[in-house]
Amino acid sequence: MDAVPPALRYRLRQALGFAATDEALALERLARLTDDGDSWLGADPSLAEVGYWMLGARQPIEMRRRGCIWLTMFPSAETAKRLAAVVGDPATPAPVREQATWTLGYRQVRALHPSTQWTPDAVQIADEALAKLAEGMTAAGTITSDQLPHALRHVQSELAAAVFAKAPGLWGDALECFATPPLARVLLVSIDDVPPQHRLRVLRLIGATLGEEALPLLVSRAGDAPVDEKLEMLYLAITLGGEAHLGRLEDALSGMKFADLLRQRAKWHLAHRGVVPTVRGLRVARATAVMPAAERATRCAQAADDLGALTKFARHPEAYLYTMWGWMVRGAADPARARELVAAHPESQHVVRELYLEDLARRGRVKQLTAAAQTLQGADLGALHLAIWGRPLAALELAATARLHTPELVCARALASYRAGRPDLMDRILAEDLPPSEITEDAALARFPGAHEQWMIERAAQARPAIAALAKGRAAVIALAQPAPDDAEPDRPTLEPIDAVVRRLGRGLPGATVYLAGEFKYMDREAIAKAVEQAGARLVNGPFPGTDYYVHGDWCLVQTIAQLERQGARRIRSGELEGV
Repeated sequence: MDAVPPALRYRLRQALGFAATDEALALERLARLTDDGDSWLGADPSLAEVGYWMLGARQPIEMRRRGCIWLTMFPSAETAKRLAAVVGDPATPAPVREQATWTLGYRQVRALHPSTQWTPDAVQIADEALAKLAEGMTAAGTITSDQLPHALRHVQSELAAAVFAKAPGLWGDALECFATPPLARVLLVSIDDVPPQHRLRVLRLIGATLGEEALPLLVSRAGDAPVDEKLEMLYLAITLGGEAHLGRLEDALSGMKFADLLRQRAKWHLAHRGVVPTVRGLRVARATAVMPAAERATRCAQAADDLGALTKFARHPEAYLYTMWGWMVRGAADPARARELVAAHPESQHVVRELYLEDLARRGRVKQLTAAAQTLQGADLGALHLAIWGRPLAALELAATARLHTPELVCARALASYRAGRPDLMDRILAEDLPPSEITEDAALARFPGAHEQWMIERAAQARPAIAALAKGRAAVIALAQPAPDDAEPDRPTLEPIDAVVRRLGRGLPGATVYLAGEFKYMDREAIAKAVEQAGARLVNGPFPGTDYYVHGDWCLVQTIAQLERQGARRIRSGELEGV
């Protein structure tokens, strides 16, 4: 597993180790590993075997379902064959079949490893399995799967299109961005059979697929259509036929509120003849794992622009489009596009968190960044960006609210201290207050940088630049600094944030909380507890967030020590407390 970071290898071995003795615990660990490690695990194709094991017929239902999720990271022909067998077996429990159905359709990269790639043979196997499912449900006249329609939104095949054409009203939820011309013609003449909640999406698909061929029927049907469908048809007519159709739109806008915005949208369509932007953007968003990795960033950037183009005039009627737009921004790795998304849909901040915080820092929007970082639970990232872009006191103030002692937080404190005129504090942070390393073995928690951090520095330094900067030392941290923009908001007008760093580095015990971690066989626990009280500190009964210090017993689980140090607790060193 050399292609996978050491901390994830450790967690995988640990999870599989529980499989023989505690299935529930093994499942919980594997589920968390899938959620946390999907950006890296797909780098090692051999790990598909873990998913095949989880998918086995003798496994519990939830283990099998999570196996389907695991296999999303490994879209090979073998994976497609196994999942096709699962969905085709009448004895498969419904939750497993549903998850397997989704995995067979899922062609997005999103946060998966960049090497994730659907091969043509895997696509063919998956498409055939999904089309077979759809064919059976079409014959029965009812859709018995919640996942199948949305899985089929990713499928671009004549098999699926032929199934949809047999019952367009039944499959309205599956129709989005892919259609063959024969299917689009069927949809055009049977649009009234499509349930109303799906018609706008289907109308866009028809226009994008047929082009000018669809004009006569779109125009003729627009007269009697409900207002939202009428406007969509008229905009499509302008997109496909040009200025000749402006008069019909003007008649429809008579007396409407926000008519000026709607006219502006018409101008956009005139300037982008033949483009149905939502459909074009979704065709990329639904297929990023099919296209070559080298093309993804450029195509995601265009797709992000497409999915945001019409939001200047009205909100998307379907909320999921903002999520797809967000992942295209992530794929493009563009902070400016993140800003556009959040301006149009503030609820999407969480999808583009890192890019959005970076954009705010680059533009010197201190107050906005601080609020966003706290809302998004990214105080460490926000503080680092503020330190980088020349607002050190605001960075230290934000850092004081962070919940976890991450490399980003430590790097932010070090750089901000230096830029605030306290290089002495920077040096002490780098010497005394480094973050904990990730767990890679049961024996003990290695000093930072541990094996995991060294792997990251050597293999993926761009993913976590704070790790590399801290490991390389003072000069590397300082090299992260950038000048503040000319129009940046002023820094905080107080030195209190520096005082907070001084207090932390001062390691004072009066008023602090202390946890006695682990077993005390040779060390005198009672004497240490008494010494804690005499020093003006108080004991706590667990490794709770906010604990200031801990005493390492004769033996303690490495997980407990890691938890304490991630929460910012510091180990009491020899000589700082009697009995330690």
